[in-house]
Amino acid sequence: MGYLARDVARIPGAGFEWFVFLLEDNWSDALRNELADNFENLAREVGPQVLAVRGFERGPFAAEVLAAYALDHDPSGSRRLPALLIANQLPKDVKNDDPRVEKVKMILLPLDEQYIRPGSVSELLENVARTLRDTDSVKSLQSLDRNRIERHWGWLNRYVELKPSFMGFGVNINEIIDSLIRRAS
Repeated sequence: MGYLARDVARIPGAGFEWFVFLLEDNWSDALRNELADNFENLAREVGPQVLAVRGFERGPFAAEVLAAYALDHDPSGSRRLPALLIANQLPKDVKNDDPRVEKVKMILLPLDEQYIRPGSVSELLENVARTLRDTDSVKSLQSLDRNRIERHWGWLNRYVELKPSFMGFGVNINEIIDSLIRRAS
């Protein structure tokens, strides 16, 4: 399901286990056009237990979401938009000075480095939707079973470095995938 939000306080949470936020700035280019063209597909494909959210006022909405999850402190200045933020709690339910913010399960996927040519981000969006639609994906992380994790989340290794942990899950996906590749060799 998709939702166009004016602010984080009004995002509905009942009935959803996960939230996918499309975080954007106010610029327009081929990448941002591709994301806009595919947002409805993402919202439809994530399934009924996931809410895909896009900001009505893109830049301010992204800043509000990042601040709510305490992701707005980036001393290197390397945090770039657009990005996808996948989380199991709404931003309005977490305050950045609340100790619960460390317990939020979340993945932040910057998209600018994934965009190589028109259509190149669509595969990432398809993987996100397919994984979140499968209820066994989250259970695989909680089980810490290497084979299940690799089967459901291994595609992330192509997009982002997930060390030292998997944003609240306490598991190092890169290490698991690397060890699986070494064993197979």
